[in-house]
Amino acid sequence: MKIAFLISAHTDPQHLLRLTEQLPEDSETFVHVDLKSNLQEFRATVTSPRVHFIEERYDVMWASMQQVKFQRALVKEALSFGTHFDYLFTLSGLDYPVWSNQRIKDYLTQHKGQEFIQGISMEHQQGIDAKQYQEYRFLNNHAWRYGTLKSKFRVSLRKISYALGIRKKLYIPVDGQHYALYKGADWWGITSELAAYCMEFMDSHPDFVHYFNTSFCPSETIWQTIAFQSPFASRCILSEGAFTRLEDYTPLTYIEYGEEIKILTEADYDTISKSGKMFCRKTITGRSDKLMDMIDEQRRDG
Repeated sequence: MKIAFLISAHTDPQHLLRLTEQLPEDSETFVHVDLKSNLQEFRATVTSPRVHFIEERYDVMWASMQQVKFQRALVKEALSFGTHFDYLFTLSGLDYPVWSNQRIKDYLTQHKGQEFIQGISMEHQQGIDAKQYQEYRFLNNHAWRYGTLKSKFRVSLRKISYALGIRKKLYIPVDGQHYALYKGADWWGITSELAAYCMEFMDSHPDFVHYFNTSFCPSETIWQTIAFQSPFASRCILSEGAFTRLEDYTPLTYIEYGEEIKILTEADYDTISKSGKMFCRKTITGRSDKLMDMIDEQRRDG
């Protein structure tokens, strides 16, 4: 069972070191460091030959296509590495494994071929969940910081266009077919075969990709939209009914969302252990150390 871990990092090199040291010894890890961050600081801290810092870097702004661009860069590096990986896993630089490496590999062996990417169709959703995806997010590829005049102008443009009745459709026409928009999360584990299919699909369908340039949080929709309308759809994890909470669509990762993602501490240990999730997020050096020590002890016990 060969695994490639695709990590997006922007802070806490010391945690990235601890994270990568805990991943399976025969895996490979590919890391994108945000262009705003100091790559050399990460390189100096994490020196394992199994960790590969990719050269293609982006100035990442949350909810923009920059996130899709670095995801694609990571997938490209893994697929062209020269090793066939059974699975590609996306992680953030502030994740941590909950299961032992042997348990991870045994589980993937037992479920080989399943795609651990979860999604729900947004086409018939109602209320705020649908509105977010019906809004045109013009100028979304510009890395304008929130609160600046340019950012405020972008927000105003979005609100005015929606008020005028200008709405994005919750589906994309592709080669005469109807592709419903699917929503999931950034954190998934997929086979190399599905990853290659998604990459080729995006390369050969620029109009499809263009739809997401003005869409909310495209990194949480573009992969799912392709996967659930691909030959691999039956292997993916389909949710039905009304959209609930984003943490309900992270099949592998324990997360607590509020106004922002909660920083996990030792007080969360029991909840994380009982969650059945393979990874947890987010853990930070100096604040989550005791929690990670407790997890490490559990992982050693299998």
